[in-house]
Amino acid sequence: MKKIFTFFMVLMMVSCMFITAYATEDTAQTERVTSNASETVLSNVTGRQEKIAEYTEKYGGDAVYGKTAYYLSLAQKYSIPICFIGLAIGALNFFIIGNKKLEKREQGFGMIIAFLLGLVVFQVLPLLFAIVVAGR
Repeated sequence: MKKIFTFFMVLMMVSCMFITAYATEDTAQTERVTSNASETVLSNVTGRQEKIAEYTEKYGGDAVYGKTAYYLSLAQKYSIPICFIGLAIGALNFFIIGNKKLEKREQGFGMIIAFLLGLVVFQVLPLLFAIVVAGR
């Protein structure tokens, strides 16, 4: 249990470092002639920029907070399917394969606990960020 907790603490710290590193990057848009494919890519980029601008306005005009909130919302959205797939694999190891092999049962139990903790952490992280930023 200590290993799982330590793993998630390290994972949270590393993800926060990467989120902060991405949030502090300056993104300069350049004007150029575009084709249909590049217009699609630019529309996706501008959609991302619009969401970042929306979060920036929401968090008091600070660009770093806006980008951090954007990346935390992405992590929150994409953690759900990843954690459910991990839970399914862990349940397979624990309930089905674990009946024959004890080590697979232990591995499955560890995976279930790890992915449940990961799901809770990545769902609560944006809430904690919003509380900390609003409380400053």
